[in-house]
Amino acid sequence: MQGPEEDLSTLLSRRDHLNILRYIRAHKIREPNLVVTHGKLLLGLTDNGTSSSSSSSKSLGEAERLAALEQVCVAALDVGHISLAESCLDAMQAGASTSSVPKESARYRKLLGMCLEASGDFDGASAVYDALLKDNPSNRYAAKRKYCILAAQSGKEKEAMQALNDYLETNSGDIPAWNQMAEVCLSVSDFKGAAYCYEEVALGCPLDSTVHTKLGETYCTAGGIENAKLARKHLAQAVQLDSNNLRAWYGLIAAAESYLEEVERAGKGKKELEEEGVEVAKELILFGGEKLMSFYKGTKDGEFG
Repeated sequence: MQGPEEDLSTLLSRRDHLNILRYIRAHKIREPNLVVTHGKLLLGLTDNGTSSSSSSSKSLGEAERLAALEQVCVAALDVGHISLAESCLDAMQAGASTSSVPKESARYRKLLGMCLEASGDFDGASAVYDALLKDNPSNRYAAKRKYCILAAQSGKEKEAMQALNDYLETNSGDIPAWNQMAEVCLSVSDFKGAAYCYEEVALGCPLDSTVHTKLGETYCTAGGIENAKLARKHLAQAVQLDSNNLRAWYGLIAAAESYLEEVERAGKGKKELEEEGVEVAKELILFGGEKLMSFYKGTKDGEFG
């Protein structure tokens, strides 16, 4: 979608409500407060969602009116203004059949499910998403919302984890979902599972220092010589990608120390096999310590706090 040629600040100064909404849609900016404020003025809606006289709303084409209503509905839910969102949903049904959104359409049911979620009707929202998935099993949005509903309810952690796992089986390229699955695994101390998930994230974001840091920390926490090596590898990659990543530098030192402890516990035979790795770990500890000292040199107490 191509938005207005002017920048957002210019549109705001002109109070060009229509093009403000167009710009935010085109650039996929999350500015719910702006959308609610200017959407209400554009559509002639009051704080409680009722219609008021508005010359600009009367001049809107039906496609633009419906797009604005949908945009304001989602933004209203984002800021917790449920009554306004429900009013926008009702307004999408107003008018002639050619200028309204059918209740059986996926577009309407998606918004209906979101409104039901926001009002706390998880069973109703889940029924809506189940129906959407029945009509189209590849509906990624409905499958994600099913997980979110379960994750929002206390005592349903296992069901939520299974729902997310089912989603990933058919949407393995969804990097944010893998990242969420890693967080879920960490919450139940499944470090092996979390490491697997972060490996998938790293495949999609190979140049992200933070991802390699989290992956290295997960391997280090899992324990064992091989995991300590993998931790060292990813944390070294993290500092190579971002030399100012203090968390990665600390993690690299911790991983090297963990490796030395694991080798020591493994016995003399293993220590001899890992002789080269031991020397590397010792050098990393020294190098990492010097690097951290250089970061803090000349800083005041609490400056990095």
